[in-house]
Amino acid sequence: CQFCFQTLPTPQGLRSHLAQRLPCRDALRAQIKRHIAAVEAQSLSNPSGAGTAAGDGDEPMDIDSDAPPLRDPFPRDTVDSGAHDDPGVVPTSSRRATVEDVEDEEAGGLPRRPWAQQYPRSVPSTFGTATTSFDARRAENEKLGVSSWYPFESKKEWELAHWLMTAGVSQTAIDDYLKLPITRERADLTFNNKRTFFKKIDALPQGPEWMCEPWDITGDLLDELGKPMVETAELWKRNPVNCIRELIGNPAFKDVMKYTPEKLYTTADRRPGERIFDEMWTGDWWWDVQKDLPVDATIAPIILSSDKTQLSHFSGDKSAWPTHRSLEGYRLFHTCMRSLLEPLIECGRRGVDMICADGQIRRVHPIVAAYIADHPEQCLVAGCKENHCPKCTVSPDARGELLHSLLRDPRMTERILDEATRGEKPEEFTQQGIRLVDPFWKDLPHCDIFACITPDLLHQLHKGVFKDHIVSWATACMEGGAAEVDCRFKAMTSHPNLRHFKKGISLVSQWTGTEYKNMEKVFLGVLTGASNPAVLRAVRAVLDFIYYAHFEAHSGNSLAKLEAAWDAFHANKHVFVDKGVRDDFNIAKVHSGQHYGQSIRNLGTADGYNTEASERLHIDFAKRAYRSTNKKTYLMQMTTWLARQEAVSRFQSFLSWAEPSPPVPVTEADDSEDLDTDAELPQATTGQAYHVAKEPGFGQVRVSTIVKSFGCTDFLRTLEDFLRRQSRRRELPLVWNTVHNRTRFPVYKRMHITLPTIRQVSHSPKDIIRATPALSARGLKNAVPAHFDTVLAREFPLGPLGHSKENPLDGLCVARIRAIFRLPEDYGIQATAHPLAYVEWFTPFTTPVADIGMYKVSHSTRRHRRRVSIIPVTQIERSVHLIPHWGRKMVLSWTSADILDQCTSFYVNPYLRHDDFVLFCYLE
Repeated sequence: CQFCFQTLPTPQGLRSHLAQRLPCRDALRAQIKRHIAAVEAQSLSNPSGAGTAAGDGDEPMDIDSDAPPLRDPFPRDTVDSGAHDDPGVVPTSSRRATVEDVEDEEAGGLPRRPWAQQYPRSVPSTFGTATTSFDARRAENEKLGVSSWYPFESKKEWELAHWLMTAGVSQTAIDDYLKLPITRERADLTFNNKRTFFKKIDALPQGPEWMCEPWDITGDLLDELGKPMVETAELWKRNPVNCIRELIGNPAFKDVMKYTPEKLYTTADRRPGERIFDEMWTGDWWWDVQKDLPVDATIAPIILSSDKTQLSHFSGDKSAWPTHRSLEGYRLFHTCMRSLLEPLIECGRRGVDMICADGQIRRVHPIVAAYIADHPEQCLVAGCKENHCPKCTVSPDARGELLHSLLRDPRMTERILDEATRGEKPEEFTQQGIRLVDPFWKDLPHCDIFACITPDLLHQLHKGVFKDHIVSWATACMEGGAAEVDCRFKAMTSHPNLRHFKKGISLVSQWTGTEYKNMEKVFLGVLTGASNPAVLRAVRAVLDFIYYAHFEAHSGNSLAKLEAAWDAFHANKHVFVDKGVRDDFNIAKVHSGQHYGQSIRNLGTADGYNTEASERLHIDFAKRAYRSTNKKTYLMQMTTWLARQEAVSRFQSFLSWAEPSPPVPVTEADDSEDLDTDAELPQATTGQAYHVAKEPGFGQVRVSTIVKSFGCTDFLRTLEDFLRRQSRRRELPLVWNTVHNRTRFPVYKRMHITLPTIRQVSHSPKDIIRATPALSARGLKNAVPAHFDTVLAREFPLGPLGHSKENPLDGLCVARIRAIFRLPEDYGIQATAHPLAYVEWFTPFTTPVADIGMYKVSHSTRRHRRRVSIIPVTQIERSVHLIPHWGRKMVLSWTSADILDQCTSFYVNPYLRHDDFVLFCYLE
């Protein structure tokens, strides 16, 4: 360091030193200001740029070569003229700055603006322009002289109609509400009963028409005359080409529609290992299929999904499609799917002109690209037995091994089926577990149905590999078994983003996806201290694989780590055999992990194909539709309900386009009750943006109460140290002379941190940090335990060099928040600019613990007392979750309410949120 002459071993160490040592940081800031002033003065006096950069009275800059270089605050775009991995590809403008030190990376390590390689035909052929459906409706309204809300009288009338249609109100309740005298007298509606109301709804623009196709199915049961019984089944369908035309032409999608594939890269040289995969248009499938189509073709990738769902709650005899897992059921499914998708065959080959969201006419080729389904449904689609893989030809007895088997080939499968249909007995028919069906996909153009089958995060990973297998295997191998696991779940430290299993997990009978995910967050930590190292490594590998599979953007690096995690599981799974828990691993869901990497490279990240989305649609569009019927001829009534819901949604989309609403202002509130009552949003100049309530939830609190109830034992001494640090002369403000134990300060219940945006996780949860003392039971209200959350914070402000790219944890330390408060203005501008936090520090990060990959921290002490500080909340980066170091057997007196005080060492949990996994695992 050129300011204090201390020698640091690495440039990273120098960065940390300059960021944390106040005199050196101030000296560097002053030097930067002098340098900038000198450059500006030289530019004014010598526009040509000749001469020196130093101004009068200033020495030239003499920063050590290992010191972090100064950032250019004005990044410049350049044009890339490098080589491309595909011949004939048109060079594209790079959007990455040439100045090396510009902050061009997100917090997740990916570039903010990746290098884009466009397809050689960078702009798909168009055939003129046309009026979109929204433009046509607006023009028609203007011609008729009516408002955008027509056929409704006004915006308010439409908002009521929208609520009645989407709030789950029954038709009887709608009719009763509209007939109420108060509704008729005060609302002044143009509809006064359900008949006139639904007449208005049916006057809205409708989507593609529903059609019913009956099927007579001859069964194997005989009637009283000895003849096979016949059942008539109904297939309700819509023309998929018309559905595609409706979607691709919706102007609401104008700014989010892609018509050509692209390849994204992290660096300018575009090495294959530096690809970025997120949406389907960044994958290999679209690029490869585009090469096989005419030059004027625009691909509309089709994502199919199917699953059986139970409609009724009690009788159990009504389902959306009653397919039986028999050969006849398989054949019926393929026959119905062929009828449903038949319009795609000709359109996929020749294309069909469609008006797109941007008003351009394109020749669209709808091509099946992906199929979302759980394992039984995947086998149904592939036409194979359920003890086989629907994607590859691996033997059922080898599914538990780390083998790279040949993928199934559609043309070869068709040949095998043709031979089997003629009565021949090809060996592959039995070896590949093929069922004798006429596959619906054989005539679909450019469709490899086996490659279309996508990862299923919910059933394969969360419910399958983790809950059904890893949890039971690891529990059986743990000292103390299920009883010890339950005790640790009960005593687990709390966090707003973590479910507390108050009764453990062994007694939970019905699990949902939310429970699986919350168990995954802490399961590895629960096993520590009482499990074989190989068990810990196997569980860690599975969790890492699950979290990497959830990435919403992948690079070559993260895909390599995903596949390395799967390899690590296979390298350690032998422990379950050694312990007598398993004999083999020939399990379909375990084998499925083998195909995740290639599926992501072909079709984009797995989050876009999660069956959780389709299961949500079951509730929204199948079960709700069934509940709206009279349970007689319910399929026809369901299609009517769906058509009306779609019309309402489409009309709302048109209104959002035609009558855009101004942004809703943020309302001010206090934090007295609800965790989500935000107020002001001070934008921090350094550190993370934060929210605190305008009115502190605890009001004005005495120092003695802060010490006793909040646990801020050295509050006054620590506050004095903070105030001296804020003063350049280390002088205390005059008001300090009046501070004593009865002095009051405004104290908050909580604060919210806005986590940085990262491409791998698009929807970061609101990060809530609590500092609330325990409340005793009063009357009917139960006692409430204290919540003093742990955070990742900086003991010293972030310097002008910003975050370290080499180590994102540099300068950060775990701390526990004891109180969040604000000083009155009398204490000076520096001390009152932001709320303050009284924190108890933990020991610094060292090296992650082997086998589990977590950092271990302990209470940090000084002179046998907890080391504490008062810091501005701008130095708090995020909350963190600490998992206790249990030892071989948990201390039975520990509880979730006091374990942060009773236990002295902890593991920093990298699985709390996907953001934390990126920080603690991926970037490390």
